[in-house]
Amino acid sequence: MPTVPPPDPMAELQNRWYNAVLRSLPASPSTTQLIQPAPPVELSDTALWARENVVPPASLTFNRQLVESTTFFDEYTTVIQALSVPESTFVAVIGSGVHQEWLVYVRGLTPQPDEDRLPDVFYAWAMSHHPDIADEGVSALRDITRLRALQRLLRSYQGPPPKIAEYLGGIRGLLSVLKNSSSTTISFDSTTTSGDVSGTWTRGVNKDFSGLWAGAGQLDTTTARFARSVVTVKADLGAYALWTVNPDPCWYDSSQLHVAYTKQTIPPWASNPRLHWDMAFGEKSGKLQRAIASLIMVERLTSVVTSDAAFSPEDQQVIKAKAAAGLWPFFVPTGDGVTNKADFDGGRLRIETTTPTGRPLVIGAHVLPIARYLGASSTAPRGTGRH
Repeated sequence: MPTVPPPDPMAELQNRWYNAVLRSLPASPSTTQLIQPAPPVELSDTALWARENVVPPASLTFNRQLVESTTFFDEYTTVIQALSVPESTFVAVIGSGVHQEWLVYVRGLTPQPDEDRLPDVFYAWAMSHHPDIADEGVSALRDITRLRALQRLLRSYQGPPPKIAEYLGGIRGLLSVLKNSSSTTISFDSTTTSGDVSGTWTRGVNKDFSGLWAGAGQLDTTTARFARSVVTVKADLGAYALWTVNPDPCWYDSSQLHVAYTKQTIPPWASNPRLHWDMAFGEKSGKLQRAIASLIMVERLTSVVTSDAAFSPEDQQVIKAKAAAGLWPFFVPTGDGVTNKADFDGGRLRIETTTPTGRPLVIGAHVLPIARYLGASSTAPRGTGRH
C-alpha cells in the first residue's frame, strides 16, 4: 500500500494546536472545528446570525477567507421546496367517495376558508358525517397544508427585499452569557503536544488554513520556518462560553427536514428522489451534510505566542508589516480595540494579541453530521416506492 506523506510543517503545527485546544477547553474531537480568522463579531443580531447560518466544511479548521460556504438557510430552503405531499395521499386515507363529498361541501362554503384552516374545517365536517376517518384524514390534510404554508413562507424570504434568516438569541443575550462566564487558559507547547488527529470527526482532514499571518500560504517559507521551530502559546480567555445555535422556528421546521433525510421516496420528494436526496445529503456531493450545533465564543483574549526560530531582518519586517491582518493562531485583525504586536529578541519572535471587553470572538464551532443534528439514523433508508 502507498504510504501517506507526512504533513507539511504548518499542517503539523495546526494539528498540534487543535489538540491543545481540545485538551484545554475541554472540547470533543467528535465535533470540534477551529475557525479562522476570528475578527470581533459586530454588535448586531444579524452579524451574529450570519456566523450561525453556515454549513461548515469537513475540516478541523474552517478558514472563512479561503473556503466559500453555503448558508444553512439556503440549503434547508432548497430541500423544503423539493418536497411534496400530493392530494392523492389524502384521498388514499379517506377514500375517493368521501373525498368527493368533501369537495362538494367545501366548494359550497361562503366565504371560502383559507388553506391553513382547511384541516379544522374538514375535521368538524368529518366528525359529523364520517367520524371513522376524521383523525386520519385531518392528519393527512395537515401534512399537505403545513408543507405548502412553509414553502410559501420560505419564498417570502427571497424578497424583494430579501429577509434575514433569524436565529433564537441575539447579541445582547450573548454578551450577557459571556459576562457571567468563567475565564480559562489554553496552553500549548509544540514539543509536547501530539499532532495525531486521526481520531477526530474528519479522520484527520485539516486543510485550507492560513500560515503565520492571515492570508499567508501554509507553504510560505517564513511560515515554514515558524512552524518548524519550538512554538508556545499562552492564551488567556477572559470569558469562554458555548453559544447554542437554534434556527428560529418561524422558518425552520426540523420535522420536515427529518422526513426529507429519512425518506428518499416519492413522496415526500417531489420527483426523482434519489437525485434530490444525494444533492442535499449525499456523502460525495451533498450540500447539507453538516450543521453547527454551537459556537465557541470568547471575550477579552490575551494571547502570547513565542518561537525559538531566528528570523532574518527581512523576515522580521514582513511579519511586522503583516501583523495588523492578524497572526496565528487566532488571526484577529487589528482595530476596534484589538492590538497585535510582533517583537523580536535576537531574531526570536514574540506575538501578543489582545482584544477588548464587549467584543466577542468566534474561535470555533461544534459541528454535527446532519443525521445526528436531526436525531435520525446515520444511514437514511434507501427503499423505493410510496410511503
